[in-house]
Amino acid sequence: MQLLLQYANETTHLKPPQEYVPWVVVNNQPLKQDLENFVKYVCEAYKGDHKPATCKAQSSGLSPTIHACNIYKWCIPQPPRIQVVSFYKLALQWPPSVCKSTLNCKSPILPECKIYGIWAQDAHDRPVPGYGPRNRCIYLKPNLDQPQIREWIKHGTCSDFAQQPLSYFQFAIQLKKKLSPVMGLTPDSTYTVQQAVNAVFQLIHAYPQISCNRNRTNNRQLLLSEMYICYERLTSSNLLGTLKNCSHLYHGQCNSLSDIISFPM
Repeated sequence: MQLLLQYANETTHLKPPQEYVPWVVVNNQPLKQDLENFVKYVCEAYKGDHKPATCKAQSSGLSPTIHACNIYKWCIPQPPRIQVVSFYKLALQWPPSVCKSTLNCKSPILPECKIYGIWAQDAHDRPVPGYGPRNRCIYLKPNLDQPQIREWIKHGTCSDFAQQPLSYFQFAIQLKKKLSPVMGLTPDSTYTVQQAVNAVFQLIHAYPQISCNRNRTNNRQLLLSEMYICYERLTSSNLLGTLKNCSHLYHGQCNSLSDIISFPM
């Protein structure tokens, strides 16, 4: 597990980032769709006095003994794009807002942020789709014994916990336990999106992403319904992740940092 985490961390920090598998890199330069010719690039990069026979075959125009197709048993002229995990979002819902906008709730409605999910995001801040025929995001097939657990199938099967559904949910719970029930905000108050972001930053020292919905009885009123806390991908030295700034500070019905939003009780 430690070795896997180490190499997963190296892969995650490749520049430019990995786009699909196999992702062949020679001297920090990705070969991309020319991966079948990797022997040529290795031979060109080789600076020793005695070149291997394979490289001599390359220079003479003969087919080399070792070929990518021989190794992998298949060739991909145009490798499909496979999204890989870059970071995680812990999605928190504010029940008083959700109950005023999208859900009909029964009392009591507790004024405390609740876990909505833990989402694996790619380097472009897009959700990594769940494992399937068109998204072989990991080398080992994930645990798919619980297809009725929608959150797991949608967000967990391509995460670092693909073999361990229980650990995936425990990860979200452990992260939530470190956070305040109200995330540094005052219930029954009004903020700009920027003010809400700043208040959360003062608490956790990382910028969140604020998501808004509209009050179904007053369409002009924006409600702070969800907030997303961003975490670095897991590493061998920090198994619970490290807080990071979210790349986009608003989401949903919020259109700018100056939007006025309510944080209802």
